Amino acid sequence: MESTFKYELPALRVLENEHRFLTSLADQWHAIVLGFERDIYSLEEGREALQSLRRQLIDFIEPYKNHTEKEEAILFPLLSKYVGDEQGPIHAVEEEHEEIDAYMGHFLHHTRGDVNDMSLEDMKAVAKDAGEAFEVITIHFIKEESILFPMVINILRAQEQDRLFDDLYTPII
Repeated sequence: MESTFKYELPALRVLENEHRFLTSLADQWHAIVLGFERDIYSLEEGREALQSLRRQLIDFIEPYKNHTEKEEAILFPLLSKYVGDEQGPIHAVEEEHEEIDAYMGHFLHHTRGDVNDMSLEDMKAVAKDAGEAFEVITIHFIKEESILFPMVINILRAQEQDRLFDDLYTPII
């Protein structure tokens, strides 16, 4: 049977699997965002959709934060020993974590009250934050897998790669 993973290294398979899981969750709430972008909702449907989007985004946050906290506490410090973290790819992906958090936080802040007081235009505008978070997440995962993952293979010694697996092999849900 052919592997569905791009990377053979166990530590990278853990992260790649987490990316796939998080992408599958994000795809579900992004479908609602696309509904707002395509103006498919009536006012009542929009309210229901926005409440569903809020619930799904809240459900997404815990596994997402567990994943990013592992990267920031384990993977990034290990790589930064070799490539630094003041600029370059590690700095860039850490900034993306902050950007994603900001978009999700902004969305949650603006939907914490009674959505029945929101117009369809207001809902459409706030749903854009969730859409922006989705776009950054999507590009972010591609960047990690195409830039950081090869660095793990090419820079880290075998015992560091093994320890990385041991440290990363924890559930995010």
